[in-house]
Amino acid sequence: MAADVRHERTLILIKPDGIQRALSGTILSRLEGTGLKIVGLKMVQATRSVLERHYPSDEGWVRTIGDKTREAFGSYGLDVRAMMGTDDPLEIGRQVRGWLIEFMQTTPVIAAVLEGVHAVSVTRKLVGKTLPVFAEPGTIRGDYSVDAPTVANAGRRPVRNLIHASGTVEEANHEVALWFAPAELHTYRRADEEVMFGEKGG
Repeated sequence: MAADVRHERTLILIKPDGIQRALSGTILSRLEGTGLKIVGLKMVQATRSVLERHYPSDEGWVRTIGDKTREAFGSYGLDVRAMMGTDDPLEIGRQVRGWLIEFMQTTPVIAAVLEGVHAVSVTRKLVGKTLPVFAEPGTIRGDYSVDAPTVANAGRRPVRNLIHASGTVEEANHEVALWFAPAELHTYRRADEEVMFGEKGG
């Protein structure tokens, strides 16, 4: 039996730059306003152990990060090798992953689990492209950040893009279980669910 997409869950993390810029309420409001339901919410000081499991070390994911960085440099006619010391996407991705894990420990982060219709894809749409410089206006990253690898990597730091959102349903299942115990997740009914979906109960 197929899963009920009305109750799909995804994880978001409001990163240190979102915390320091006091955008937490704005970000959560934007997400809630679409009809997504917050079913888990907490502020935590992330440990390296959790972050090592959160950010995959497998070559596919790391290479994707490196490829995005190379593409950003290329789109502006800049030499990624001159800045990063290599043009190998795997090596670039490893550097960026290391910076990201360090950055995510600089302040507490806000972790939240959102539930709703196709929560994973809807949240990704609202958050916008990973690199804010390419994120569309109207998305969270497009409206509140302009950072890019061409600037970030020169400072030996990750791109500051405010928020993490699970990329797939499988990734969301892993991340929700990593950041939240079952007892920290809640079931309740929003007052506007009947208006949005035309159904009673459920």
